[in-house]
Amino acid sequence: MAHCKKFTRAACGHIFKHYERAKDENGEYIKFGNQDIVQDKTHLNYNLAPIQRNGQGNFVKERCSEVKMQNRADVNVMCSWVVTAPKEIREEELNTFFKETYKFLSERYGKENVVSAYIHMDETTPHIHFAFVPVVMDKKKNILKVSAKEAIDKKELSIFHQDLSSHMENVFGRDVGLINEATKDGNKTKKELQIAEAEKNLEELKREAAELQKQNANSAQELQKITERIKSHEKEVQGLYAKIRALETIFKGKQLTADDLDKIVPLDGMFGSIKNITMADIKNLKKMAIGNIKKETELEDAEQEVARLTKDNARLKSQVPTIKQQMAQSEERGRLIDTNKKLVDDYNRLSDRYNLLVDAVNQLPEEELEFVKNIVEPPNPPGDNERTYSYDYDDDLEI
Repeated sequence: MAHCKKFTRAACGHIFKHYERAKDENGEYIKFGNQDIVQDKTHLNYNLAPIQRNGQGNFVKERCSEVKMQNRADVNVMCSWVVTAPKEIREEELNTFFKETYKFLSERYGKENVVSAYIHMDETTPHIHFAFVPVVMDKKKNILKVSAKEAIDKKELSIFHQDLSSHMENVFGRDVGLINEATKDGNKTKKELQIAEAEKNLEELKREAAELQKQNANSAQELQKITERIKSHEKEVQGLYAKIRALETIFKGKQLTADDLDKIVPLDGMFGSIKNITMADIKNLKKMAIGNIKKETELEDAEQEVARLTKDNARLKSQVPTIKQQMAQSEERGRLIDTNKKLVDDYNRLSDRYNLLVDAVNQLPEEELEFVKNIVEPPNPPGDNERTYSYDYDDDLEI
């Protein structure tokens, strides 16, 4: 709901123009980042702080001259809290919310240090830019000095949201939603948020990987079962084809139907036989023929079963490529998860090396430190300061 940025003298010009809704040479509003400015609502913007007669830039310069300040180009001469109205604040409560925010901040950082307090109603979400010169007490020398590092330190970041939330709860009589997952433990640096987000994504990927492995195992088992069923069906089909061939051999050349055979009725006569064919032979022939016709029915049933099994086999075989494709996709996802984990590990390792380097540089004597900074970040060309926008990235805070 709120984040703080620190600005050098060279960077102030750009942000002041953004506060005041100044326009560039193309007639476009000067933006701070990638905001979408709704021009039809720009007239609703206003400044709660006293308007500086000589302008914001001159006020910063004058206030810095009244207290102790190091004469260096990289000194952060201004801080700015951007406080966004939470969703729990109703439209009719916006003006009260911003007035109370201004009261809270001006008392916290000193009314005499306030540069401006612009409320922007023409962007995605209404918010206030509270700009101030970070003047603190030098306890050792008992004098006032400019120090953004001491004014906005880790302790301040850890308690800011809770203090502001408590103030608003006293005003509105309810929790207005300033504390969320990103602010409950205090403001975090951009690097801390990136690491937390990477860790969150990694945990999500691990859960997906476990689910994919489970699905993969199920797919492998299903594939094995289908393969076994196909083999069983093929074996059964081969057996049926063998049975068909045997039955076809038996029936080859036989044309009598069951009715024809049933009409053959041997007569018991006085002769006891006809042309050397006994009555028993005729009965046996009839019995065998009727039995063979029953086998012919079995042959037809076998052929139908073969057709059914063949169709079932074709269906099962069509499922095999799909399952194999799913398994290949799961394996590819697993490789991507491993790659993401390696990138997170590399990022953390580089962050640690960067912090070690910063600590080493900060241990250098003042003259050597200035020399190193000029190498890493050369001064801006003459005449370019007005368009320069930079700030101390170590102190860049995002919510």
